[in-house]
Amino acid sequence: MSDLLRAELENAQLCLLETYELAASYGDNEDKDMDKFLNLMERLCQIRDDGLRNENALAVAMEERSVADFVAMFQRELAKGNSKKCQPKKTREYKAFHDRLNEIANSGETSTSGGGGNGGRTSTDGIEMEIHVNLDDPLTKRRMVDPVKNTLCGHVYEKSSIRDAIQINPRLRCPVAGCGNNQYISEAHLKPDNALKLHLQRIADAQENE
Repeated sequence: MSDLLRAELENAQLCLLETYELAASYGDNEDKDMDKFLNLMERLCQIRDDGLRNENALAVAMEERSVADFVAMFQRELAKGNSKKCQPKKTREYKAFHDRLNEIANSGETSTSGGGGNGGRTSTDGIEMEIHVNLDDPLTKRRMVDPVKNTLCGHVYEKSSIRDAIQINPRLRCPVAGCGNNQYISEAHLKPDNALKLHLQRIADAQENE
């Protein structure tokens, strides 16, 4: 499969997960319908399988010397691949996606409150700890605007402040007191926390309207 297609499929899967996080935090029961997201993931798995079969058929057909032979060989190889029915629900990607949706739905890790944070337990790379997401950045102690989550431990920081801190100290560990994650933070460990960002924006909007 081409790197471009693989990257696009991975990005689509990430978007589905982030959308479900938002739905689980702020949506109604219809928005939280897990089956809708699983059906979309099935389609992504099908697209991935189609891409692999087309790529394999193309690789075999490229050995032909004429256009007519190329087309005939490509169609023959594609038909051969089509005879093997794709079963998305049995793929590793689908199972991992399904498990992640269950974690989001059951752990309460995306729930936030205007009072200052949310609680939950997470386990990553053998590290198990209580996660408490404050609305204030642990470095600057100011209200966050563009939060990013540390994928190693689940703690959240203001994007600009954690980036500046990493540049100043490349051996920086999670600045949240009591965090059990001892690995140095890198930008590769940080991902946007869109659910919290939306919540922060709603709080800011409500305060402006008061």
